[in-house]
Amino acid sequence: MKIMSGKIIFAGGGTGGHLYPALATIEALRQRGQFDILFVGGYRGIENQIIPNYPFHYRKIWISGFQRFFTLQNILFPIKLLISLLQSLWILLKFKPGVVVGTGGYVSGPVVYMASKLGIPTLIQEQDSYPGVTTRLLGKYSDIICVPYPEVISHLKKVKGEVVVTGVPVRRSLRLIPQEEAKSFWGLQVDRPVIFIFGGSQGAHSINKAIRDLAGELIQKYNVQLLWQVGKHNYSEVSHWHISGEKGVKVFDYIQEMDRAYSASDLIISRAGAITLAELAMVQKPCILIPYPLAAAHHQEKNAQTIAAAGAAILVREDVQFIEKLREAVDYLLTHPAEAARMGQNWKSIYAPQAADKIADQIIKLLERKNEN
Repeated sequence: MKIMSGKIIFAGGGTGGHLYPALATIEALRQRGQFDILFVGGYRGIENQIIPNYPFHYRKIWISGFQRFFTLQNILFPIKLLISLLQSLWILLKFKPGVVVGTGGYVSGPVVYMASKLGIPTLIQEQDSYPGVTTRLLGKYSDIICVPYPEVISHLKKVKGEVVVTGVPVRRSLRLIPQEEAKSFWGLQVDRPVIFIFGGSQGAHSINKAIRDLAGELIQKYNVQLLWQVGKHNYSEVSHWHISGEKGVKVFDYIQEMDRAYSASDLIISRAGAITLAELAMVQKPCILIPYPLAAAHHQEKNAQTIAAAGAAILVREDVQFIEKLREAVDYLLTHPAEAARMGQNWKSIYAPQAADKIADQIIKLLERKNEN
């Protein structure tokens, strides 16, 4: 059997949503052959803490995001873009990849664009229900675009090549364990329900305040326990709230062991980022999704609408009735166990366990196509 090989550049970063799908896909590729991987990131994104721990090449370009409101940083954007294009050109000419893969975000833009101009096959992996601006702009230059859901295709108007529905890759290391074992790990009672709350890796101040206002009532009424990731910037404040000292309330700035947190939970309250939703699809438990209202192009709102339409979650918006609607959603799921269980089952229609493998297949197809020419 022929062992696949080749040089591949992955470009992305800024947030975990653009980084972790790349890492999952790289893992799938490495199970299929011997590939020389170079990852291109930005100067400030999360990739600078994560990528150096992996055994592949790493380069950085100067590009940063363009804010959708006036800021002095935007004045530098044209200069950053020009320099990043030149940096990308130099990286491409020196590394000579067979394929370039962009996983979204501003970092992937210059690299994928310059690769297309050099005739290097390109693939974009989009995570959201509504494609990001980078994906929409690069669609006319890319050979393949991998999307999470069929409805995403209608938002891609000018596309050069194929659009393939693959789902969103989830890290293979994420594995559920028995719930009793997980509850014990967190020091929680095994005979009491657990609500797991997290507002993304950075936490969400608005969600934290809502939980503060509702927690006492929920504990008294339903005897629930709270496993609560509040975010590093919010931890100091939340740790001084009275509720954080209640028995059965576990407050953390950041939770590394997400598989154990998911496993311990009976109900999950979270944002609606693409990676979170891909993981929740694997977990398959009743959820309340609270999309971040300031997300670019309202993509979290659109993500949550897709999941709610599939009957896999309740969508609660941060509006003037936010706390009351959140209370109603929690009440409903805790008092209707059959419906909550059905909601968990409905995630199965969204779960894409082979997403990373499907994207790896498309990358290998581009490599083979290039080798034939």
